[in-house]
Amino acid sequence: MLLNLVNPFEENFRMRKFLGSTAFLLAAVAASVGYAADLSVSTPPQAPVETAPVFSWTGFYVGVNAGGAFGGNDTVGFHSFGSYLGKFGKLESSGFLGGGQIGYNYQFDPNWVIGLEADFQGADISDSFRSDVASASSKIDWYGTLRPRIGYSYDNTLFYGTGGLAYGHVNYKGSVAGVGSFDDDKTKAGWTVGAGVEHAFTDHVTAKLEYQYVDFGSSNVGGDALNSKASLDFHAVRVGLNYKF
Repeated sequence: MLLNLVNPFEENFRMRKFLGSTAFLLAAVAASVGYAADLSVSTPPQAPVETAPVFSWTGFYVGVNAGGAFGGNDTVGFHSFGSYLGKFGKLESSGFLGGGQIGYNYQFDPNWVIGLEADFQGADISDSFRSDVASASSKIDWYGTLRPRIGYSYDNTLFYGTGGLAYGHVNYKGSVAGVGSFDDDKTKAGWTVGAGVEHAFTDHVTAKLEYQYVDFGSSNVGGDALNSKASLDFHAVRVGLNYKF
């Protein structure tokens, strides 16, 4: 009889222990879920990362330039009525220049830049010599170019090459004692080639350093009584300032 009374008591105890453990486990799970939910709500979203705008060379521009010319090389030999009188001297023209330019650039792929530029400069590129027998002088008082450009950009800096048409006005004088003299004005066409580097300081303001070789070729100056074959070329280095639209 005593055995029958103990067994129900133990069974009841075991049931209560099982229910208590289950309730504790459910409470722990609920607490964990609630904590995770609180974390997901309280954690603020990350702000998007802003990237700096990339400069583009594409667009129209206008500007000014100034510089110097040097290295002209013209050996002066006079002729008279088809007879060669001899070599009398050399003209090595140099001087100052300054003017303006206008152009357009297009950037692609993504660092290559192509463009077209026209410029016009007033100039004093000249030289002269005088001896007891003969004299000569040469002066380029203005010139311009029309050139395509192609270059490669590193962020705000552009390295480029250029070349194309050149044209200019030349005044050429010569004289030989006892033979005659001439004063010849001509507008000449030729070619130019060069290279440069340009840097953008803002979205609209750029500055450049450029080298050009300009060659107007060889041509006869003077008349039948006295003439010479002039070689008209020079090197130029100039700086420029552009405004990009």
